[in-house]
Amino acid sequence: MDFRELVYITVVADCKSVTAAAKKMYISQPSLSQIISKVENDLGIKLFDRTAYPITLTYAGEKYVDTARKILMMKDNLRRELTDIGNGVRGKITVGIPVERAGYMLPETLKEFRRVYPGVEIRTQEAKASVLLESLQKGETNLVVIPKNEDGLGPELQEELIYREELLFVAGPGVVTPDMLTEDGRYIRMERVTDLPFIILKKGHSIRRAVDRLFRDCGATPNVIMETTSTINAVQLANSGYGVTIVPARAVEIFGGREKFNCYPLGEGYAWDVNVIYLKESYLDGAERYFIEVMKKLFAHRR
Repeated sequence: MDFRELVYITVVADCKSVTAAAKKMYISQPSLSQIISKVENDLGIKLFDRTAYPITLTYAGEKYVDTARKILMMKDNLRRELTDIGNGVRGKITVGIPVERAGYMLPETLKEFRRVYPGVEIRTQEAKASVLLESLQKGETNLVVIPKNEDGLGPELQEELIYREELLFVAGPGVVTPDMLTEDGRYIRMERVTDLPFIILKKGHSIRRAVDRLFRDCGATPNVIMETTSTINAVQLANSGYGVTIVPARAVEIFGGREKFNCYPLGEGYAWDVNVIYLKESYLDGAERYFIEVMKKLFAHRR
């Protein structure tokens, strides 16, 4: 058993296809099949059920892959720690982050990070939160930056708070009337706006789960006229008067701030924690630790 075999088997397990795994690792499908057969022959047990489509792991295969991931993580941790000992001047960090949040947070972060670690390459994986967490658990990313998942994280994951971000109600001019606000005029009363035409994000996005929870809390069903994949689109459409929407504060900040829009807070409790998440057992080298600290420094004052 060697590290290369561990990698090959885990990638096949992730892809659920020898052909797809071979393509991903730039080797021929017959060569990969031979490697799998060799490992199975050496162990005297089948790791994959090839009668199923897509192929699945046997019970022994599940045990193999689970242990292989731990071994590969230990190897990677050792490499990182030794690199750190050598001053950590070179390396690579893969950061998972939703597309629009990347545009909001990374420009400032990377400018400051590069000043201290010019030799460390930052790669990004941009996707919705559920995909990023899966990628993190597979070891494909080092850090994931997303709003807190209200369902909680698995015991293998660790989170650190970057900043707390408000959720805002955005509408066109003249849409919000005084009776829709609290007595002090500061906040939207959700129970008074449920009949308005809502633009919401599609399922799978963190903000969609937050909005669904808001409506459940007030016992109402939103009047949805449009679903989109972009909070930026939602803000622009709402500002035009097409409908109303609920978005995180950063979706209006990138346009120059809340004073440019008809937007209203939802109340003291309606905010979420934007966190950096990583595997508890992973070793954070000096560059990764600094990347996290830069985000905290730059965004701790945001809301």
